[in-house]
Amino acid sequence: MIRVRFSGSQQIFEEICEHCKSKIIDLHITDVTTINPRAGWTLKMKDKDNRDVTVRSPRDIIMQKSSSYISKGLLDETEANEAFTKKAFKYGTRPEAMCSQSIDTVTGITSSFCYKTDHPRFLAKYSSSFHTGSQVDTNSSGSKVGVDRKGNIIRMKAIKNINIATGIAEADSDIKYKGPLDTVWFRRLDDRTQQRYIEGAQACDAYVARYGREVKDMTVVARYRNALEFIAAVELNRGCRI
Repeated sequence: MIRVRFSGSQQIFEEICEHCKSKIIDLHITDVTTINPRAGWTLKMKDKDNRDVTVRSPRDIIMQKSSSYISKGLLDETEANEAFTKKAFKYGTRPEAMCSQSIDTVTGITSSFCYKTDHPRFLAKYSSSFHTGSQVDTNSSGSKVGVDRKGNIIRMKAIKNINIATGIAEADSDIKYKGPLDTVWFRRLDDRTQQRYIEGAQACDAYVARYGREVKDMTVVARYRNALEFIAAVELNRGCRI
């Protein structure tokens, strides 16, 4: 959402996360100003870099930015089509906003989500769904990292954050592997084998009882030097199989 506040005589526009209400970025007045296409005249303004920009109609902005917003998970195809009819996104020329935007370098999917999962406002909305004991921290689709604008839990395997202000992603050297993928030998396994190891360990009650949270987020694999040691440790428990 967009928040307007005043500091002395200055009017300040800020984009705010839909869930935790934290500030994401500052907006310039040219980011939120539009012109009626029937006005019959051209309006130019100075942008944040003191360059002349031509103010456009809501429809022109929607046409230009829809694809970008869809790719970031801030809009879907249906909403984009509706925006053309209504001449606007939820907040004029901007859709709902999230405080994080990241690429999962394993799946190649870019997601926008609120990552402040312990924030009081987040907890008020999603503690019963995101933090429920029945919801494991890691499964075969990845580890929980936050919630998207529709309240869906976002899971990722490896995160590379994107600077929301610039659109520039972090360097590959800054990739953060989540859960079991932080362990090199596990990361080298194929997807099907990773899934089998995760599901086998989490289905073993005795193993879960021994290591608790480490099995729910599957960081437990870091205890072992290789897959053979991990399998042996799980299958020591009667009835458990990987």
